[in-house]
Amino acid sequence: MKFLFKINPQKYNLWSIIIQSIIFGFAVIIILKLVFLQIIQGSTLKEKAGINRSSDRDLSFRGEIFDRNGIRLAGDTTLYDIYAHPRYYKKENTPDEIASVLAKYLNQPEWLLKDKLSKYEYSTISLAKNVDTITVDEKIKPEVLKRKIRGLDFVKKSKRIYPQGNLAAHILGYINFDANLAAGVERTGESSLASMPKTKRIEYDGRGNVIYDFNTEPENVTSPLKGSKLVLTIDSAIQHVAEIELAKMIKKAKADKGAVIALNPKNGEILGFALYPNYDPNNYNVFSPSVIKNWALSDVYPPGSTFKVLTIASALETGAITKDEKLEDTGKIKIQGWEIKNYDYNRHPYPGIIDLEHLFMHSSNIGSLKAALKMSPYDHYRMLRLFGIGMKTGIDLPGESAGIIPEANEWEKITQASIAFGYSIAATPVQIASAVAAIANNGVWITPHVMKTTDDPEKIKKIKILSEKTCQTITDVLSRSIEHGSSEAGKIKKYRVAGKSGTSRKPDPEGKGYLPNQIYTSFIGYFPAKNPEVLIMVVIDNPKTDNSWGSTVAGPVFNAVALEVGRILNIEAD
Repeated sequence: MKFLFKINPQKYNLWSIIIQSIIFGFAVIIILKLVFLQIIQGSTLKEKAGINRSSDRDLSFRGEIFDRNGIRLAGDTTLYDIYAHPRYYKKENTPDEIASVLAKYLNQPEWLLKDKLSKYEYSTISLAKNVDTITVDEKIKPEVLKRKIRGLDFVKKSKRIYPQGNLAAHILGYINFDANLAAGVERTGESSLASMPKTKRIEYDGRGNVIYDFNTEPENVTSPLKGSKLVLTIDSAIQHVAEIELAKMIKKAKADKGAVIALNPKNGEILGFALYPNYDPNNYNVFSPSVIKNWALSDVYPPGSTFKVLTIASALETGAITKDEKLEDTGKIKIQGWEIKNYDYNRHPYPGIIDLEHLFMHSSNIGSLKAALKMSPYDHYRMLRLFGIGMKTGIDLPGESAGIIPEANEWEKITQASIAFGYSIAATPVQIASAVAAIANNGVWITPHVMKTTDDPEKIKKIKILSEKTCQTITDVLSRSIEHGSSEAGKIKKYRVAGKSGTSRKPDPEGKGYLPNQIYTSFIGYFPAKNPEVLIMVVIDNPKTDNSWGSTVAGPVFNAVALEVGRILNIEAD
């Protein structure tokens, strides 16, 4: 057989070398590329691949808030916002059909939904907000899938809910995620509530299914991330009683507002903090700022005769008087041109020589100011500052006021005299409660607080301000004045109460002087007297019925709440 052409061996060898060189070059390039990708960039690319396969949690929940007994006071729930995108509708899915599916579940008229869905000029149409998960997941979505409707978007979101409604609203506050606003412990507890746990990112395959491995926890896959829980010192049962009894008296006395504070004087834990009028934090935006504000922290008032407890305690501690002190109560006195009278001067114009029990039992202004004037202004001022008057208590709630007390070098004789029975100064109910609690706690002042768990234990201060002897004297005198007095305020079954009522005129917010016929009534007491476990402070603003006094308006609230608190806490009778 003859070949039509003859192969040149030299030419063949050259082409063979060229082709082999090219193949070899490609192989080298591929090998180098693989080395670069697998070895040099291996860890980086592996991390990027993991990121591409994984996703951050699309929903996270703020931490829950519980009372001291584990009752849930606040938490998050999942809701949906529903949107429509007209450009993604299928031809067979008309606005009429989509509206007919949605109307029966969204409580909206079919014609209204049809009108919304027909706005083709919009890229996104809002159809409904805050739709519950059962409605969307179990009703709407299955029907949408069955009918093959396109163009609907179900956007998950979390919403803060308060399952107990109005209970402890002024303590819990509220949270507005959109406007970055918060109140109450929702604000002061932000660092805990918004602190999310560190978890492994979840990886998904191309179809969106979770890629499980040995370290994947099913709960982390199926549940939203939750912030740290916050436990409060509040006892829901005590809180409920305080709110009920306060509301009853406000309505009965036709008063403007009121507050009840119940705390444990031994550790500063607030067991109940009720204010009226109240509000629902689930719908806080429909209430006025004056209702939402915790005025027992932010607003000051002249405490009146409840302040005599601090006056006499200060005089005893400084040695200005003794427990057996006798004072001449003249019924009225004139100081620097100002005439001061006892509240019952017209009935008892000259009580004569009185002791401390009589002073408290009859709420003697003259006896109190004479005891105060036995102290130097600087000693008196120093003691009141130790009690926390004119300073913020440091309570773990926002909006606290410091109160008002003149500097000692500004005191005239009339200033010191009027301070003795709760005028010429201004304080918050929380300040007075924490000051008297120091007497109940053998002279140790403790920062009042509503959070049982705290990230900074040093925020709760303990300061020794009085001797145990002084505290025992005050407790004995107060409890005897209630036992032997004619008023029912502070008289409760099973317990001896150390307490004092107060009535003070309401200052005119527009200028000097007082508002005509407007008063604050109050009562503060702690029990059992031999071993105090609870202190309760009641303040009622502007009662409008006849015979309105601290003992007749605030006193009955104290009695009702104290009796229930003793039962709830199972406090031993004394």
